Amino acid sequence: MRRSWVSIFTVYAPMLGVPVLLFLYMITNLLHLSIVSRIFLSLIMLGLIVFGLMSFRDVFIDREKPYNYIHLNEREATAAAYQEKGKDDGSRSVEFEVKRFNPATKMLESELFRTRVHRFSTVLDALLDIKEKEDNTLAIRYSCRMGICGSCAMVVNGKPVLACETNVLQNSGEGRIVVSPMLGHPLLKDLVTDFDDFFERHRSIKPHLVRNDIEEKYSAQKEYPQSREELSKYLPFSYCIMCGLCVDACPVVNTNPSFIGPQALAQVQRYYADSRDQLGDRRLEMVDRLEDVWDCEFAGACSLVCPKGVDPAFAIQLLKAEIVRKDIAGK
Repeated sequence: MRRSWVSIFTVYAPMLGVPVLLFLYMITNLLHLSIVSRIFLSLIMLGLIVFGLMSFRDVFIDREKPYNYIHLNEREATAAAYQEKGKDDGSRSVEFEVKRFNPATKMLESELFRTRVHRFSTVLDALLDIKEKEDNTLAIRYSCRMGICGSCAMVVNGKPVLACETNVLQNSGEGRIVVSPMLGHPLLKDLVTDFDDFFERHRSIKPHLVRNDIEEKYSAQKEYPQSREELSKYLPFSYCIMCGLCVDACPVVNTNPSFIGPQALAQVQRYYADSRDQLGDRRLEMVDRLEDVWDCEFAGACSLVCPKGVDPAFAIQLLKAEIVRKDIAGK
């Protein structure tokens, strides 16, 4: 907070003026200008008294006050002004069409809700507000609310997204937004889907470093060295948070349930390209089947919806090229 001009002058004028007055006093005293020198001496004494009183106040009076005591009134005024301004902060009412599964009809049926959102509200914020105020039976899965855990994956306006990273006002169009569960995974309830099969496919490709020396894993004497070039070969594919959006967006998964999916295949490339891994060509053999890597049609939808910038479509093409290269070299 800014101090008033009076406060600034009171504090700094004696501090800066006393040395100047002392210099002038010495000059006038040498020139035997007794009257003028006495005036300067009086001003010096007055300045020292004022400076001493200000120092006494700072040390013994203000120290006993809270650190933000001086700014408290201004902060309260600022908060009141912000609240008054907040009445017209661009917030508006948005209609949510939530598609929920009806066990009686075995169909997805739309249910309408209306909630008020502001410019920073995410779809997850709005759904939690609906769950709290309108329908507490609405099933939503979420955790970190920061785009890290991948739990709140769902379909918003026809696109698989993370609800915690999707702004409501930017996607509401005419004041309406459509939310539905992912259909690339078995549905549990409302917006919550079953990931058991997804995780099973992920585990099937051995998503961890495999070393030939088993004892080394538990008694390694040093870290596994890597160059920057070796790191760059797999790092872009290591950012996967297993949200399942790529699987839901993949047209092959939605027509052929036996397809292992882009997430698992991208992780195969991630560990195959890792110089520390020693499983080698056996990783290629694990997915060198029609229902695995060769079932990918390179639609690219998986890469478009990835919230972390992973490119599963590119990873799968690298796997295909590596398998062909190995087959040709083997023959």
